[in-house]
Amino acid sequence: MRRVRVLLLAVGLTFSGTQSAVAHAELVKSFPVANSTLTKAPQYVQLEFGEGIITLKSMNANSIVILDSKTKKIETSKIVIKKAIARVEFIGTLKSGKYLVKYRIASADGHILSAQYKFSIS
Repeated sequence: MRRVRVLLLAVGLTFSGTQSAVAHAELVKSFPVANSTLTKAPQYVQLEFGEGIITLKSMNANSIVILDSKTKKIETSKIVIKKAIARVEFIGTLKSGKYLVKYRIASADGHILSAQYKFSIS
C-alpha cells in the first residue's frame, strides 16, 4: 500500500510541475489589431499580455519595433511598461501603407516572447 501512495505522489508531482511550466505570457490584445486596415494613422502601438511584464534596467529585455513596407524602422518613443501592457508612441505621423510590428517581451515568469504581426493604413 505504501508503494502505491509513493507512486501516486510521484505521478501527481510530475503532472503538477508541467502544468505550471507551460503557462507563459501570451498576447491577448493589440492596437492596432493584427491584420487590420485602419483608415486613420494610429498614434501608438499597444500590446497587452495575459501575464505581467518584467523590466530589466541592465538589458533591453523588452522592445517594440515597427517597420514600413520597405523594412525601414519607424521612429518611436521609448517603450513604456505598466503591469502587463507595453506601449510605444510614434514620433511622426504614419503614411498610408503596410507596417510590421515586431516585439520581444520578458514575461514575469522570465520567459521571452518574440513575435510579429502586420497592419495597414489605407
